[in-house]
Amino acid sequence: MRQLSEPAGVPRPDLPARAQAETLAGWLAGPRSRALRRAAIGLRDRVLEVGAGHCVVTPELQRRARGEVTCLDLDPEVLAATPEGVDAVCADCASLPFAPRSFDLVFFQNVLMWVPQLEQAVSEAARVLVAGGALVAIEPDYGGMMEHPDFGLRELWTDGLSLAGADPFVGRKLPGACEAAGLNVWVELAHLPQTADPEAVRLLEDLPLTPQQRERAQSVAARLPGASNRWAVFIHVPYFLIVATKR
Repeated sequence: MRQLSEPAGVPRPDLPARAQAETLAGWLAGPRSRALRRAAIGLRDRVLEVGAGHCVVTPELQRRARGEVTCLDLDPEVLAATPEGVDAVCADCASLPFAPRSFDLVFFQNVLMWVPQLEQAVSEAARVLVAGGALVAIEPDYGGMMEHPDFGLRELWTDGLSLAGADPFVGRKLPGACEAAGLNVWVELAHLPQTADPEAVRLLEDLPLTPQQRERAQSVAARLPGASNRWAVFIHVPYFLIVATKR
């Protein structure tokens, strides 16, 4: 979620350009569909999308939910693009401006990694859920990143994300945070084997890397193979799919 204290026009890794956000959402389409189906989104009447950003996933939530969708983000500018029929709320997910039992599904995707108060954010999500409601979170864990051959990308990502204020290991922390908030937790590690995509490597450009690290990232992007031998380089970032229901 973008912090409002940042001056306008400053690149933000927690708020990628819309085209990049759409690409990321596309990569996660299959795992997201499985998690939402497990959370019975088709029976949900009040859905809260936290850290909605450019709202690229919002139409999917609207289409699949039985009822209304509310988008929440820290940045009022991006919320101006909220689709018709969706309520937009500018607020911090660690202090949700909603009464207890306001929603029956709360959705996060690539958001909790940017929240310093992870336990508080999960606790707030649990507070606003009805009994039987579900928290759905789709978050990465760069500590488990695999690559072949080894270009050192895992170190670049973990260092860069940490310097940017994110938690590159948030995935493994989510089950415990949900359990502590009184939720029953289901976990799946999403298998997203990808060919090495230069666009994914270019996402590193928004992180506060050292000049040497930036040069190495650019070198890796330039060395990635073309379509004729696209599996010559393998990169995999594990994603945790969390569906946690309120007791």
